[in-house]
Amino acid sequence: MYMQKYPCVYMRGGTSKAVIFHEKDLPEDKSLWDNIFLKVMGTPDVKQIDGMGGTVSSTSKIAIVSPSDREDVDVNYTFKQVDIIIPRVDGSANCGNISSAIGPFAIDEGLVEAVEPITVVRVLNTNTNKIIEEHVRVKDKRAMVHGDEVIKGVPGTGSRIDMYFEQPGGAVTGKLFPTGNKKDIFDVPDFGSIEVTVIDCSNPIVFIRARDLKIKGTELVELNNNKEVMEYIERIRCIAAEKCGFVDKWEQARTMSTSVPKVSIVSIPQDYEDMDGNNIKASEMDLCCRAVSVGKLHKAYPMTVAVGTGAAAKIPGTIVNEIACLSKNYSKDIIVLGHSSGTTEVDMKMNGEEVLKGGVTRTARRIMDGYVYVRD
Repeated sequence: MYMQKYPCVYMRGGTSKAVIFHEKDLPEDKSLWDNIFLKVMGTPDVKQIDGMGGTVSSTSKIAIVSPSDREDVDVNYTFKQVDIIIPRVDGSANCGNISSAIGPFAIDEGLVEAVEPITVVRVLNTNTNKIIEEHVRVKDKRAMVHGDEVIKGVPGTGSRIDMYFEQPGGAVTGKLFPTGNKKDIFDVPDFGSIEVTVIDCSNPIVFIRARDLKIKGTELVELNNNKEVMEYIERIRCIAAEKCGFVDKWEQARTMSTSVPKVSIVSIPQDYEDMDGNNIKASEMDLCCRAVSVGKLHKAYPMTVAVGTGAAAKIPGTIVNEIACLSKNYSKDIIVLGHSSGTTEVDMKMNGEEVLKGGVTRTARRIMDGYVYVRD
């Protein structure tokens, strides 16, 4: 038996990592892609020992990039979330962190002309048909790597990338509030009723109050060991998937809609110790939040979820707005989220309850390039 090899680049984007392919280097028959991506990541296997995957959702990702023929877009970008335990590749949503790697990739690969000191790259995410504008620092015709920007969840510093998710509302379902409500009551089998907010802004998200789960909201990876609470969260997520129309019956979402909707657990600003042992103060944030992605606590906070959280915080009637407004009045644009790895600022531009754009800052860098080999 022989192995196939495919040119690729391995990059960190924000707090995630992905194997990035030029679309032209993959088979024209896209039905073959998922099988290739599973083998690239080493799925299914909890260790992903025979592939590039890093055993958590944030490091089991694929991106495919190609030039765009649209005048207002430079490159097209398709995101794929590869599951770890089950052989599933999900292309139903976008990843905001990996999005931040697309601008630098496009510049370094010659898909976009490098302009100093800042190159603006307009990226069409094909999963959501939404545009992301990326402002990338450039030097000597290459995307800069070194800089003094710090993002929580990544050691050291890097070159600042300013990202703007344009018109992010209804990214997957076509509606900012897919259920038609700003708050819903879910009847969760074996657990009872719970109030949630479901929003689709950059990605579909279901928001749950920490207190309704009978947790503090400052938990870190120990939350993964609380099987009862994690099962409760998963059932809520699955019901939200049914409400969004991703599955016919909520039980199907465990295998058919594993990466959307995302889950955010929200609480009032609190003191806590983050993943790196830093003391985070309640006074440093507007909202305390934890994300759950593909059944595990996210070790930082997904950027698409950050944009959705910022939007929900700005819209009266959501549980996020109610919790955030316990401490501050949301007339300002910048909202600071306290998450597992520290704090992240989100710059929300609104027109009433219409979300015009959400801005975040990331760093990214190329880790390696070459060929990835997969078994036939």
